[in-house]
Amino acid sequence: MIDPIQNRIEGIPRPSLTAAGLFVLLAALGQWATSALELALPGASVALLIALYYVPFVGVPLLLYARRRPGLGEAMRLDAPPALPMLSVALLALMSVYVASALSALWGAGLDALGFHSPGSLPPPQNERELISSILLSAALPAVAEEMLFRGIVLSAWESRGTALAIGVSTALFALLHANLYGLPAFLLVGAVAGFAAWALHSVYAAIAYHTIYNAACLAIPYLLGQRGEADAGAALSGSMMLSLALETAMLLGMMAVLLTSLWLRARARGVEPIPRIHRPLAYGERLAHWSAALVMIASIVIIQVLANR
Repeated sequence: MIDPIQNRIEGIPRPSLTAAGLFVLLAALGQWATSALELALPGASVALLIALYYVPFVGVPLLLYARRRPGLGEAMRLDAPPALPMLSVALLALMSVYVASALSALWGAGLDALGFHSPGSLPPPQNERELISSILLSAALPAVAEEMLFRGIVLSAWESRGTALAIGVSTALFALLHANLYGLPAFLLVGAVAGFAAWALHSVYAAIAYHTIYNAACLAIPYLLGQRGEADAGAALSGSMMLSLALETAMLLGMMAVLLTSLWLRARARGVEPIPRIHRPLAYGERLAHWSAALVMIASIVIIQVLANR
């Protein structure tokens, strides 16, 4: 009798764990190359640097790999997502903006107390033209490339060890790649929700939609607040609002939990079950690829933080 779990693992072609680690390593090294290019070309636009990073270091390698390994569509979940549950995905994305911002603010206050310094962030768009171009290049392009990498390749490869582990590993690597210690809670939240959405709806496009809406809202909200003046932002960051911030965050996390539970129940009703944890040691090449990627990304975080603390 065929083991159904084993059949779900080996019955469809999956990206290899070595390839998954190497793709993340390439993306991490690409950040170093792009930073070097930014220093060499101080007048280069942000849009150009974003394109020069995501296209050659993430997008093109994934496309070439997919062409050489046909049949990955099932494992990578390249199915169109169902329409109605995508409303829940959109709501999750919008709520994630506030929750991620609040968690990062609380986390950042703790880091500040320990003597760390934030490396800062990109300025918000100054007009509608900049907003639209930013949404296309800073929201949509990164979302597509990163979700194809982390929820398409990494999650699919690691799912041979269990779905929960795969979501956890892809989330951790996703957070590390952004090399932002202050934004760590936001990246962990976004990565976990995107991974769960991809699994529950069996579609990497659900994760792409969630990530794109989240990124676009992160750009649009500061722009809209900027149009209203600086007073609102200052009030939102005042110390007297900390308790209120924590309570509102807890409430929104509860609402997000309800939406995620509804997606989970829908998946179970349609026979979608997670692969249980399978304890299997990594091969030498698999360990080397992932540890190399992790070390490069951790080094990026350390370097950025050292420069911010100078």
